Amino acid sequence: MKRTGVVGVSYRTTQADKLARATLPSDFSAEDLNELARLAGFAELVYLGTCNRVELYFRTDAVNHNASVLFHLRRSLADLTGGACQLPGDDEIYFYRGTDAIRHLFRVTASLDSMMVGEAQILGQVKQAHEAAHKAGRLNGILDQAFHEAFHLAKRIRTETELSRRPVSLVTLVERKLEDHLSASSAPALILGAGEMAAQSLKLIRGIDPRRRVVIANRTPGRAERLAGDDADAYPLALDSILMAPPAAGLVVAATSSQEPLLWHGEIAAIRKQLPPDEPLLLIDLAMPANIEPLEEDIPGVQLVGIEEMRAEAERNRLCRLKELERCDELVEHQITILRRRLLDRSLSPVARDLHAAFDDLASRAVHRSLERDLAHLAEADRQAVERMTRELVKRLVQVPLRGLKGAAWEHSVAILESFCHGLEGNTGRSGNGRDA
Repeated sequence: MKRTGVVGVSYRTTQADKLARATLPSDFSAEDLNELARLAGFAELVYLGTCNRVELYFRTDAVNHNASVLFHLRRSLADLTGGACQLPGDDEIYFYRGTDAIRHLFRVTASLDSMMVGEAQILGQVKQAHEAAHKAGRLNGILDQAFHEAFHLAKRIRTETELSRRPVSLVTLVERKLEDHLSASSAPALILGAGEMAAQSLKLIRGIDPRRRVVIANRTPGRAERLAGDDADAYPLALDSILMAPPAAGLVVAATSSQEPLLWHGEIAAIRKQLPPDEPLLLIDLAMPANIEPLEEDIPGVQLVGIEEMRAEAERNRLCRLKELERCDELVEHQITILRRRLLDRSLSPVARDLHAAFDDLASRAVHRSLERDLAHLAEADRQAVERMTRELVKRLVQVPLRGLKGAAWEHSVAILESFCHGLEGNTGRSGNGRDA
């Protein structure tokens, strides 16, 4: 793995405008990706570009210094994009090599490095980047294997932990409640307010049900009109008129800056009375202080969710996530160990073939001399038995140095295998075929 690496920038290291300038243009083709790999000296290359990160995962055939890689990468990107793609300064770039690069890939793919930890979108984006590199012919070895291990790890984290099922964002918590409610109710929605939280709420409702009737009420009707915009199913109204005669609504989202409640028990009961008996009423209060009077007693068919309840749930989820993150980190390290073992077996395979060929060659020549001299009196059947016994001994004896080589390579470096192959080549005339892992 020592010749794999990643160069990247993300929301953690740079500003949004610099991140945008580091993104490859939309017309950057597979041929361009191949040319970038050639100019930068990469044997394998995967480009990952999202709204929160730009990363180039690579493998080299030779060990090059970070400064050299960055120099050629900057120059190649500028040449191929006419200067449109520009990486920010070195202090805003992260550069990982070997195991650190693989660990970063695993964490990114499993959404452990995302702005919203546990979100599902990044896995699809990484898979698309991997597929694009494959189609361009830029994946053919260790890096390809690393990406497959990353996908397997992401699936394990999704199925073996609670990470993706524990949202910590209030907006995400609201979205899930809206999805559950709107799927069970056909009644109109009412939004109190026209600020940022009201706008986000309207966007969430439209994402779930593009044609739902939504009434937007605000003290300044002009702001309600601007929020409704050209949405044909959004109706702006004055807040005072809504409070005087509450309309029928199955969902009420309150998000105004009022310092006292706007909906009291009487208004809530009036809204509920206008709904069919089996139609639920969901009240979501996103305001601080509260816009909706707390329910001192349950009203059948009415559920009130306040910001404090959501914050408490988010905090519980955050604490659960911290425990899950420890488990996720353990899974990352375990997957790295699995990858190392698979790459080691891959590197050992040609060594085993060459070693077996060398042993077999030496044993065959020795047996041939003996059969021509000391054992010349043996019948044909006995000669064949000696040759079979020799081949079986070669198979067993070759395992002894292989076990030692595997252990030494695991504890120290795969370079041991390369040195061994060179020794075989020098002593037997056979060509070694060691591999970098």
